[in-house]
Amino acid sequence: MAEKDAKKKPAAKKAAPAKAAPAKAGARPAAKPAGVATPRAKAPAKAATPARPARRAVARPVTRVVKREEDRRGAQPPGPRERQAPRPKAEPRPLPTAPAGHAPLIALDGSASGSVELPAAIASPARRRGVVAQAMLAGLANARQATAATKNRSRVAGGGAKPWRQKGTGRARQGSTRAPHWRHGGVVFGPNGRRYAQRLPGKMRRSAFAQAMGARAAAGRVLVVEGIRFAEERPRTREVAAWLQGIGDLGNAVLVTADHDQKIGVAAANLHERLQLRTPGSIRLADVLGADTLLVMRPALDALARRATVEASA
Repeated sequence: MAEKDAKKKPAAKKAAPAKAAPAKAGARPAAKPAGVATPRAKAPAKAATPARPARRAVARPVTRVVKREEDRRGAQPPGPRERQAPRPKAEPRPLPTAPAGHAPLIALDGSASGSVELPAAIASPARRRGVVAQAMLAGLANARQATAATKNRSRVAGGGAKPWRQKGTGRARQGSTRAPHWRHGGVVFGPNGRRYAQRLPGKMRRSAFAQAMGARAAAGRVLVVEGIRFAEERPRTREVAAWLQGIGDLGNAVLVTADHDQKIGVAAANLHERLQLRTPGSIRLADVLGADTLLVMRPALDALARRATVEASA
């Protein structure tokens, strides 16, 4: 019986291998068993970045601090600036005076200490009409350098070859491209070695100088000076400036010394706009006419008188 029941029952079916279900979107991958090495995915190659340029150190401008609005509101507005009162200008001090034919004498400290009689050649010169103007024009003409010059056709570079042949071209005959009527040509009647010097007789020069000195003496603008005192061995400009201020309103002055004095020259070098230094041999007619005041050292007075004497020999 048992064998019959066994024959009637059907044989059990073999289990088919389970198929892997497709992975769903967003599902995590199944965990792999430990100990199994998995190949790493290759990382994508990075693009090469260009090198940054080196930064230069640049000085930053100074910035001002901006105040807050609260500070601005609390601060009072600045009032108008008070104008400073201008300094009172020193009144010009009048020059010392002297009787006719005399000149005031200036002491070492700049104060007036009497008067000195002027030589007759300076106090009362002979007047000659037109001599001063003629001597002045001659002096200005002699001071010209006369360096202006132009090049004529023989001094201009180039032009050695004949531009074209003499005949057959139909054009005017030309011998050089540096002719005056050509461009870049020479100058015909330009200045070249011109002289402006004028000769004036000695008597006329001395007469003009004497009249100019006499005019300054008659106006009270000739002062005789004893000298300048310096407190130290090294001369100072402030001492000369104080000495000039103590005399009075001199304007543009000319100081005539008997000889070149190095101390006075060093001390008065920075006062060239107010004071000029001359000697009896270097003073010119233009210096006498252009100066407001003449300061003459006592030893130089006789030398100026000899130069103003008309009858003096050469």
